[in-house]
Amino acid sequence: MGDKSNRGKGKLIAVNTKEGKIDGAWDALSGVGGEENQRMRGPIPSQKLVDETHYKVVISPLTLSNPGIAGKFYKINPHMVSVGNTTRGDFGIHADRNVPGTAGCIGIESESEWISFKALMSDYDRAGLTTIPLLVSYR
Repeated sequence: MGDKSNRGKGKLIAVNTKEGKIDGAWDALSGVGGEENQRMRGPIPSQKLVDETHYKVVISPLTLSNPGIAGKFYKINPHMVSVGNTTRGDFGIHADRNVPGTAGCIGIESESEWISFKALMSDYDRAGLTTIPLLVSYR
């Protein structure tokens, strides 16, 4: 859940619905203060806005070298979504590197929290998961 008027700042929370517990929670942000329909500025659109039940986070990360990511990138599907007349996409979860904010991805701000997130994703991978659902909402 995030506050899109404050650079999409909020919490990324992993909920284990089978065991009824929270596996992890991290301070995160998305965008740089724009609206959900603004490319390169706005936060990742809520799944309700793009008419999706939920996004899917791919458990196996890509490794990217661009300065804003510089490391592991957990792809979010669908690859592209429509927000009104605007198409947005290429979203993922990554460490918030370089300058504060993202181009719509979910960025984990703290290095120690980023390490914790990657460890949980590795646990999910060892458990045989390939994707996990992602719900995006703003207040």
